[in-house]
Amino acid sequence: MEFAEIIKGMRKKSEIIFLDFNQIPQNIEDYKNIKLFFEECIKKGINPKLPENRQKFNNIFINKSGKKFLIGRYLEDRKEMLKGSKIAEDGRTYHLGIDIFSSDLEDIYSPEDGEIVRTGCEPGSHSYGNYIIIKHITKDKTWYSFLGHLSKDFPKLGKVSKGQKIARLGDWANNENGGWSRHLHYQILTQLPKENETPIGYTSKENLNLNKNLFPDPNTTLLLPNI
Repeated sequence: MEFAEIIKGMRKKSEIIFLDFNQIPQNIEDYKNIKLFFEECIKKGINPKLPENRQKFNNIFINKSGKKFLIGRYLEDRKEMLKGSKIAEDGRTYHLGIDIFSSDLEDIYSPEDGEIVRTGCEPGSHSYGNYIIIKHITKDKTWYSFLGHLSKDFPKLGKVSKGQKIARLGDWANNENGGWSRHLHYQILTQLPKENETPIGYTSKENLNLNKNLFPDPNTTLLLPNI
């Protein structure tokens, strides 16, 4: 099945950003090496995790590579990136979605026909911020698109068409996107979360197989090459 692009141009203008420090290729260019960026920031007394600093790194990567988007992968172990957070303390460091980082506040489109069944805002820093859940039914199978880190301009609940514009990326100002550099967190759900709850975005290694079934690989929908 050919799904619509959630962000226009993402399939032809993307490159992987390695957020697992142990998987960064040895011959990678310095401007693509986020571990090196973290080390240099710490030497200068700069917090590399602040969204404005991460955004500077992303912008340089995007501009120098000639791409438009950076892709953070599904099931990537981000323990170094998450060090010091509650998520890391809980041992949940394996990423259950795919992240699409950008320089601009891109428009977001529905990957398939469906129904927007929930919109909300998760409070606090390092949260999902504004999010949308879309219910889809394909070949008699029900599944859900979860889209996080959006702007505050929510769409109305109800039916949406494949390729229809539904939102745009949020910024970190006023905690619109949960306090992150500009990116979309896209996750597939097999079950709708309870009211006023959001899906976990990370899993522990012990629960990896269980959560792989609850939150399948989003690239079956995104169809991004070479990830």
